[in-house]
Amino acid sequence: MNTKCKKKIWGIGAGVCIVLVVAFISWYYPFSPFSIHQSFTYHPVPETHNSKTYEEKMGQFKAAYEKDLDKDVESDHHNPTVNRTQFILPVFEQEWLIGTDSKTMDKDKLDRMLLDVQQARNTLLHLVVSEGDYSREQRVHLVDSLNNFLNLEESIRFIKNGKYFSRSDLQTMLGNLQGDFWAVFDHYTTVFYDVSHK
Repeated sequence: MNTKCKKKIWGIGAGVCIVLVVAFISWYYPFSPFSIHQSFTYHPVPETHNSKTYEEKMGQFKAAYEKDLDKDVESDHHNPTVNRTQFILPVFEQEWLIGTDSKTMDKDKLDRMLLDVQQARNTLLHLVVSEGDYSREQRVHLVDSLNNFLNLEESIRFIKNGKYFSRSDLQTMLGNLQGDFWAVFDHYTTVFYDVSHK
C-alpha cells in the first residue's frame, strides 16, 4: 500500500472519529455549542401533594379565583391582589408544568419562561410599591413571593447558560425547577393570596 493511500485512509478515519466525537458530545450535552438542535426532551415524573396532582390543584384554585375575580369586578372596592393575580397565574399554567407527557426544552423556551417569570415578579413588585394597603403580615408574604420568583429566575438562567450539562443533569435540574414552580404556586395561592384577598 502506497503512502498516498495510507494518508487517505488515515484522513477518512480521522474525519469519521471527529464526526463520532462531535455527535456524542452533541447527544450527551444537548446545550453544548457542538449540538445542532440545542434541545432536550424532559420526562416529567408524576407527583402528588395531599393526593392531588399539580393540575388538580391548579384547577381547584382557578375555579375559586374566577369567583373572587367576578366579585371584585362588581365591587366598588377593588382588591389589588385579586386583580393582579390574573397576570401572575399564566406563569404557573405553562404546558411543561402540567401533565406527564414528555416536553421538548430548548433555549428559546427557557428564554420565554424566564421572561414570563420576570413579568410576574414585576407585577408583584408593583403591588409592593404602589398598590394595596397590606398589613405587616401580608407584606411579609408578598416579599417572600417576590424572593421565590427571583429564585426561579436564577434557576432558569443557570440551566439556560449551562453548556455542558449532561442529559441526566438536565433531567434532574428540570425536575427540580418543576418542583420549584409548584412550590412557588403553592406559596402564592395558599399563603399570600389567601391572607391578602379577604
